[in-house]
Formats: sequence, C-alpha cells, structure tokens
Amino acid sequence: MLKLAMIGLLAAGTAVAQTASPTPTPAAASGDKKSTASVSPAAKGQASPAAKPQEGKETKKGGASAEAALPATATVITVHGACGPSPAAEGAAAKNACVTHVSKKQFDTLLNLVVPPNQPQTPQMRRTLAQRYVELLAIADAAEKAGVEKSPEFALLRLRGLAEAYQRQLDEKYKDIPQPEIDAYYNQHKDEYVSATLRRLYIPKADAAKPKATDAEKADFAKKAEDVGNQMQQRAQKGEDMDALEKDAYSKLGLSTTPPSTQIGPVRKGALPAATDKAIFDLAQGGVYKDDQPTAVIIYKVEKKETLTPDKVKEEIVRTLHRQKMEEALKGVTSSVKADYNDTYFGPATPPNGATPTPPGAKR
Repeated sequence: MLKLAMIGLLAAGTAVAQTASPTPTPAAASGDKKSTASVSPAAKGQASPAAKPQEGKETKKGGASAEAALPATATVITVHGACGPSPAAEGAAAKNACVTHVSKKQFDTLLNLVVPPNQPQTPQMRRTLAQRYVELLAIADAAEKAGVEKSPEFALLRLRGLAEAYQRQLDEKYKDIPQPEIDAYYNQHKDEYVSATLRRLYIPKADAAKPKATDAEKADFAKKAEDVGNQMQQRAQKGEDMDALEKDAYSKLGLSTTPPSTQIGPVRKGALPAATDKAIFDLAQGGVYKDDQPTAVIIYKVEKKETLTPDKVKEEIVRTLHRQKMEEALKGVTSSVKADYNDTYFGPATPPNGATPTPPGAKR
C-alpha cells in the first residue's frame, strides 16, 4: 500500500522533470517490486547503468524512434538490493538478494498516471521520473522494514490513497460517453443550448464627473436617466441604431464620459442574471428589453438568436454526463454507509434550515 502514496510523490516530481536537467546518476531508474534507491550515496537500491540512452534526444530507427521500437516486455529499469533479504542471506549477500526488473509497459503505465496527457514524454523526463521512482521504492522498502504500515499515519494515507485510486478508476470508466447518450441528452436539453447576439445601451443613473452633487441633484439626474431610458427603449423598438441611441442618450444627460460599446455576444442562455436572462431569451429576434437597475437603465436588443447544433456543444455535454456519472457512482457508494456520531464528543449536528439543535442526550 505504500506504493499508493508513492504515486502522489512521483507526480510532484513531474514539475522538476519539466524544468530541470539533472545529471544522470549511475541508477538508470528502476522499480517494480518493493525497492529502495536514492540519489544520495547512502541509497540502498541501485539501478543498473546498462543501456544508458542519450539525454534529450531519441535515436531514429527505420523511421520510428528507438524508444517506440522497444517491445512492451523489454526491461527498462533494473534495481539491485531494494527488496527484503532472503532468510539465509547476510551482509553483501543480503543486499544483493533482490533484483527487480521493470518492463517498458509497467513504467509506461506509471508515467500515464502522473504525467498530464497533453505533456510530451521526453527521454529526459522519463529518466528523471525513473530516478525518482527508484528513490521512492527505496524509501518504501525501508518504511516497510521499519513497520510504518502499522502506524496510524499510514492507515490514513492508505484510506486516502484507496479513495483517490477508486475515483481515478471511475474517471477512466466514464471518460468515453456513448454517442447515443450524448444525442439523447442534447434532445432533452435542446432549449438550454441557445445563443443570442445582443446590443446593449447602458444609461448610468449618476454622473461620475460630479461626485460632489447634492442628494437632490443626484435624485434629479436619476429621474432624468429613467425618462431618457424609456425614450430610448421606444426608439429601439422602432429599429433605430443602438449606437446612435446611446450617443443621443449621453448627450441628453450631459454626460462627458465615453459610452461603452453596444456590441455584446454571443451570449449563452443562462449566462446573465436569472431575471434578465429569462426576459431576454423569451424575446424573438429583434426584440427589446429594458432592465431598470439601481445604478443604470440597460436596454438590450436581440440581434440574432440561434439554437446551437449538437457538434458545437458535444464537449460540454460529455463533461456534464461525465460529472453526473461520477457523482451518481460516488453517491451510491457513500449513501450505502450509515454512521451514528457521539454528540457529546462531536457536538450536535448542524440543524437543517435553522432548526433548533437537539441537546446532547435528548431523543431525536
């Protein structure tokens, strides 16, 4: 089980592999069984230097890299002396009692767990991670001999490691969503996949150039802005250009600031505040909506409205279905387990909807 924790530590080494170019150690990186190696001279496990590749480049062989030509069963790491000694072995014999071979397939599986899919796996990165892996195997071997697996700390690491490994397994299981499920989801939620290209006229209810205006002056300006907003809404409904309307609105209000662009969009349904979103997407193309806010009058016009095609939202649907499947699977696991908690120790449970907490010892 120590190897579950090792995966997390090895993943942390990918950042080093991206930026650092360490000097190769005699250890060519190894590890399959319990093993122990480290970069320090005191390391117990040593990787064989055999078949040392050139750092940073791959040799071409018949149009394909030498690495790609290696069979999956080829040994890429050999670790010496990182396992528990045999019962009859002592001293040097004990140290050399274990030789661990790691195949290309085994190490590639490990790499795929810790290296992001979009990150290239260069020989330099592979060597760096292999050396780190040997170190971790060495430490894990020493930890097992020290009885770490019996400690409370390890019990917690094991629990967390198993949970994370299971979630990764679920993630892989639900990674590929069948096309029929995607099509069915799209048809059921087609009305959600609507996009609108909007024009927006923004009329502020306060003049930023007059921060010292009196309350009465501020109230008069806000009232005038609302009146101008009503006029602009009516003119927008008649088809007047939104840029011209905004320019005229600012002129009527005596605003010297440059008005914001009226161009907005495309905007997906659900992206705007709920009330505004519903009002706008209930409109037909060409429709106008006035949103009277505390700080401004905002007038929207729907220039274009369309339902997105399945190919444009496929990735979004896949993410949604993947998340739903993950949540359902995990909920199925956690809901099957019930627990009773000692309120004297933990305190009363947080009551739902502000209900009065149940005192410790009272009947529920």
